[in-house]
Amino acid sequence: MTIDPKPEVKWDWISEGWKMFTEQWQGWVKLSLGFFLGIFVPVIAAGVFIYLMVFATAVATSSTNAPPQLGFIPIFGIFFIYLILFVWIALASALVNGGMFRAALKQLRGGKIEFRDIFAAKDCFLKILGAGVLEGLLTLVGAVLCIIPALIIPGLFFFTIPLILERGLGVTDAMRESYELTKKNFLMFVLFAFVVGIIAQIGTYACYVGLLATYPLRFTIAAVAYRDIFGLPGARSFLTPAQPGSSYAAPLEPSTISAPPAPVLDKTCPNCQSVLPPTAIFCPRCGRNI
Repeated sequence: MTIDPKPEVKWDWISEGWKMFTEQWQGWVKLSLGFFLGIFVPVIAAGVFIYLMVFATAVATSSTNAPPQLGFIPIFGIFFIYLILFVWIALASALVNGGMFRAALKQLRGGKIEFRDIFAAKDCFLKILGAGVLEGLLTLVGAVLCIIPALIIPGLFFFTIPLILERGLGVTDAMRESYELTKKNFLMFVLFAFVVGIIAQIGTYACYVGLLATYPLRFTIAAVAYRDIFGLPGARSFLTPAQPGSSYAAPLEPSTISAPPAPVLDKTCPNCQSVLPPTAIFCPRCGRNI
């Protein structure tokens, strides 16, 4: 596929991504629920444990007038818990985000979203994890230097994970491919990625429950954009109604009904003009051969 020297950012990708979600919203909600349970349950459990540890320390020192202080072991324990949580969130995010990207690409090809798709990218797990770590480090460096560079990173590497999943590229190759493409229309891709990020997080304003509906848009919108920019064999569009005979419709069988045979007319003798049966080979009236 030939890529436009300056690829256009189409804002219709957002509405098409929404239509993708609404077409199979039950499947997407299940994927989101599995993701957030895998993230939030350990975080809540760790928060409760830390709270109980601090509370127990406060109770133990309540008999003295000195303010409660945590000892070395509790402080080390809290630090260790945060470290485990950080590692867990990174691993779970790489696995599940890759699966949700693959589910979106699957739906574009006419497939049905299933809960097991949440693990569909385990074959690319290490690559996706590596890409996430590198992008996270670049974002961190950008945030230290200035907030604006940190906002640029998601736009430049918007297509990294789909390139890993679809083309089997390595981490640096996928990031480079995404960078070389998006830099041709730098400002628009950065703005688009920023808007998509906001849309995906809108659900937090509905007591986080709304994330079950908004978080999948991050993947459906990106999949549609990838289809239009890099091409995706067998992909369909959600902006126009399906046409008969499309790649996902059963081919129409040619009609096997034949036209009725033409009626056979009686013969006429060329000599005496007598009407003869169709099978006659001579005229019984004048004797002429037909």
